[in-house]
Amino acid sequence: MAVQVLVFLVGLSLGSFLNVVITRLPLEERAWAGRSRCPHCLTPLPWRDNLPLVSFFLLRRRCRFCAHPISWRYPAVELAGGLLALALWARFPHSYLLLVYGPFSAALVVLTALDLEHRWLPDVITLPGLGLGLVFSLIFPHLAFWQALAGALLGGGVFYFLGWGYEKLTGKMGMGGGDVKLMAMIGAFLGFRSVPLVILLSAALGSLVGLAAVLISGTWRQGGWRTTAIPYGPFLAGAALVYLLGGRELFTWWLAGF
Repeated sequence: MAVQVLVFLVGLSLGSFLNVVITRLPLEERAWAGRSRCPHCLTPLPWRDNLPLVSFFLLRRRCRFCAHPISWRYPAVELAGGLLALALWARFPHSYLLLVYGPFSAALVVLTALDLEHRWLPDVITLPGLGLGLVFSLIFPHLAFWQALAGALLGGGVFYFLGWGYEKLTGKMGMGGGDVKLMAMIGAFLGFRSVPLVILLSAALGSLVGLAAVLISGTWRQGGWRTTAIPYGPFLAGAALVYLLGGRELFTWWLAGF
């Protein structure tokens, strides 16, 4: 139990750092450039206001200096960091694979937050992530290099041609370049066998959330189900994490029932 508590606390701390990345990247600032500060009044924050999860509730969701509300994104990302750390530890205890899938999971958290807030999947994360996935396949024996390369080409290629076909048929962009690069990164880390399941699961999740959004907003009466746009990156990231943390075995078990 002590090990799990330590892992969770480390994950919370990493989640706090990911919040810095998510906040500063759209401003074109370096994540390590100076102390954390309030994004509204820009006042540097003391250490007691940077305690993951704890400070958010002790401050009652307001900056100590300007009383501006603090976004719920901050505790959400910190909690995601802690829970993902626990899940990865449970999945790969004492394994070198933590060095592979820890950075991968962290990148997915950052990309999810950026896509939700800014509809942006930056190349500065997806392209180095793609390269890192390929390099890891040369260093660690979890994947052969050709499996990682095939995953990147298949994942990115499928999404590229889907977007190209949709645009030719409708005249509208249906798949952003960021989604293509994110899928290529996922394929590089998880291999080509992951691509069909990640695409299937992300499509199912996206359809369910999109349908719920249309029903809740009431725009289905005006044909909103055909025009409502939602960021797709979070569904790709979620599907990749499901696959990583046991979805492949679950899918195999499900197919065996038919």
